Amino acid sequence: MPQRSFSALSVTARAEALLDPGTLQVLPPDNGERTVVLAARGRMQGRRVILALTDGHRRGGTLGQAEARQLSHLIAAAEDHEAGVAVCWDTGGVRVQEGPAALAAASAVGVALTRLALLGVPVASVISGPRGCFGAPSVIACAGHRTAITADAMWGLTGPQLLDHPNAPASEEAARAAMSAAARVRAGHADAMLPDTPGAVRAQLGAWLAQRPHGRTAPHVLDHSAAVTEALLAQLEATPAPPALPGDGPAPRRRDLFAYSFRRQWRPTGPSIRVGHVHAAWGELAGHEVMAIIVGPERSHLGIGIEDAHAIVHAVQLAIERSRRAPAPIITFVFCRGHASELAAERAGLPRALAECLRSMVVARLLGHPLLCVLGGGAYGAAYLALAAPSHRVLAIRGTTVAPMAPRVLAAFQRLRGVRHDEHIPEDLARHVPEIRIVESVLRLPRVLGEELHAAEEAARAEGRRPRLCLPA
Repeated sequence: MPQRSFSALSVTARAEALLDPGTLQVLPPDNGERTVVLAARGRMQGRRVILALTDGHRRGGTLGQAEARQLSHLIAAAEDHEAGVAVCWDTGGVRVQEGPAALAAASAVGVALTRLALLGVPVASVISGPRGCFGAPSVIACAGHRTAITADAMWGLTGPQLLDHPNAPASEEAARAAMSAAARVRAGHADAMLPDTPGAVRAQLGAWLAQRPHGRTAPHVLDHSAAVTEALLAQLEATPAPPALPGDGPAPRRRDLFAYSFRRQWRPTGPSIRVGHVHAAWGELAGHEVMAIIVGPERSHLGIGIEDAHAIVHAVQLAIERSRRAPAPIITFVFCRGHASELAAERAGLPRALAECLRSMVVARLLGHPLLCVLGGGAYGAAYLALAAPSHRVLAIRGTTVAPMAPRVLAAFQRLRGVRHDEHIPEDLARHVPEIRIVESVLRLPRVLGEELHAAEEAARAEGRRPRLCLPA
C-alpha cells in the first residue's frame, strides 16, 4: 500500500509521524479555543523537541490572535527547556478578517522565534502543502537556522494570483514557477527540497535539530545578513528592468527629511545611506546620538523590496559600529505601504531578504540598542513585521492604517474570493493595536518622540545585552 503524502495527512497525524512513538504530548490552546495550530512537545530521534504545525486544511491555516498566543507559549517553553523547535508551515498567511490585531500578534511570534534562534536554540522550518506558506509567515519561516520545502509546495509573500509584472497582473503560471520548491532551492532561498513523505520530513528535521548552532559575535551575524541580502539583490538585478511607461519622468528630488521634519533638533554627524526607498543617517536628534532610518517617503505607494532590506541591514551595522560609549537608539520612520508585490522581487527571494532585515533589528535589540518605530500613512504585512514589530516602542500618526494586506492587494484578494470590496478604508486602524501610541499630528511628533525615546532606553536597559549570538546555518 503506497504511503500517504505528508501534506495529505491531518495535522495530528503529521505530528505523530514526526515524533518518536508514544512521545507526542499535545499542548491545548488557552480556554479551549479552536485554532488551526497544533502545538506539542515530544521527542524526535530521542531528542526533546517543541513542535508546531499549522493546518492548511482548516481556514487555510491562517494565523489569528488565538494561534499567535499558542505559538508564543510554545516559544517560551522552548527557551525554558532548551529544546529544539520544529515548525511545519502550511498557511495562507495572517487572518485578514481579524485585521491589525492579528498582524501584530503574528509579527510578535516572528520576533520571538528570531530571537530564540539567535540565542542558540535550534530552530528549523518545513513548508508543505496544501497551502504552502504565504504572507508574513513566509518571512518567519526563514527566521530560524534551516528551512526546507516539500517538492509540491509553494513559498511566497504575495499569492501567485496577486503579483504585478510590471504595472499589470503577472502571469499566474510564471508566479507559481517562481514560488515553487525547485526554484526556491535552486536560488538558495531554502536549504533543501524534500519528498512529500512523513519519513523524509522527519529525517531532515531530526538531522537539523541535532546540530547545535555555533556562537558568533553580533557583527558576524550582521555580516551574514548583509551577505545574504547582497546575494539576493544580485539575483534581482539579473532580472531585466521593465520598460519605462509614458509619463515616467526623472525621480523626484530627494530632500533631507530629517532636517525638514525636525528643524533645530536634528544634526547629521556621520555617514548617510540613500538607497531605494531608504534614507538612513547617523546624527543627533533632540540631544541623542541616534541612527535614523526613513523608509519610503517619496514613493510611499510602493512596497519595501530587497534593495531596501539590504540598506536597512547596512544601517543597523553602522549603528552598532558607531556606538562606542553605549548602544545608540535606532529610530525607524515607516512610510511605505507594505512589501513589494512585483514578480521580480518575489522571484529573487523577497521573503528571505525581509527575514534578514528582521534578524538585523532583533540583533540590535539583543545588543541593547533602544528601538523606536514611527508609522505614518500605512504599514502592511511583512513591512510591519520586519520594521515595527522588533521595536521597544511604536508610534503612529493619527489616521495611520495597519493591516495584513495593502489596499490594492486586499482588493484583488477579495475579488478572487468573491467578497464585495469596500472602497472606503477605515482610518486609524493603528489604534486597534494596543502597543501603538497614537500621535495626534506631525507637529506633536518631536515632543512625543522624546518621551518615547526615553521609555525605549529604559526598556533596553532592563533587557540587558546578549553579545554572543548564533548564525543561521
